[in-house]
Amino acid sequence: MRVVVKFSLLYRMIFKQLVLTGSRRPTVEQVARLAEQQIEVVYHPVIKTIPVAFHLPTELDWLIVTSPTGVERIQSELPSLQDTKIAVVGSKTAAAIIKQGRTPDFIPSAFTGDVLVEELRPLLQAGQRICFARGNRSRQEPLERLRNAVAAEVLEVITYETKLRVIPPDVLQRATYIGLQSPSAVEAIAPLRKETTATYVTIGPITEQAARRSGLAPLLVADIYTLDGLIDCILEEELL
Repeated sequence: MRVVVKFSLLYRMIFKQLVLTGSRRPTVEQVARLAEQQIEVVYHPVIKTIPVAFHLPTELDWLIVTSPTGVERIQSELPSLQDTKIAVVGSKTAAAIIKQGRTPDFIPSAFTGDVLVEELRPLLQAGQRICFARGNRSRQEPLERLRNAVAAEVLEVITYETKLRVIPPDVLQRATYIGLQSPSAVEAIAPLRKETTATYVTIGPITEQAARRSGLAPLLVADIYTLDGLIDCILEEELL
């Protein structure tokens, strides 16, 4: 028993832990990058996506998809959308569309809904029909900004619901870093912030704003709004 206890303590002294809270598992390559710096990845998603029934509006000029989950939900509709342009937020969402045999017609320079609205707006025409296909917890602000910015019909369709999942306190207590990959993750973690001394790492400005409003600290912010960018941020911190 003493040997086991000593090994456990030694393991915790040597290895740091990153708790990833997003819905998608890290790749083998991402886990290996962290392991090289003796950082163990603990995958514990704090959100669960639940498909819901939906119907896309007809005769759409643009369809905006904000996540890979959103792509999964509309994939059966893609054959009927040959004349509809598709805008996506983020490289992962773009990759998911490409995997379905479609090339995105528009990807913003930064992976946020706000930047998408600003950069897509000049491409839109009066009288067009534009639809956001998204989850129930997606931010409403980009949708409203687009409605106020263009003389077009801007619609929304909820294609999936996001439910929060409880994360055990012992997972937080062992964490060195906690990766926050969405405002929903902040919502799930914030009530338990006294259970951890970990450093929070956010994947982008919207999640950063949510984390600051919730008083989560210490806080690091990834320069590139992807999981690779979040990992880069942690590895840079380890070199300091």
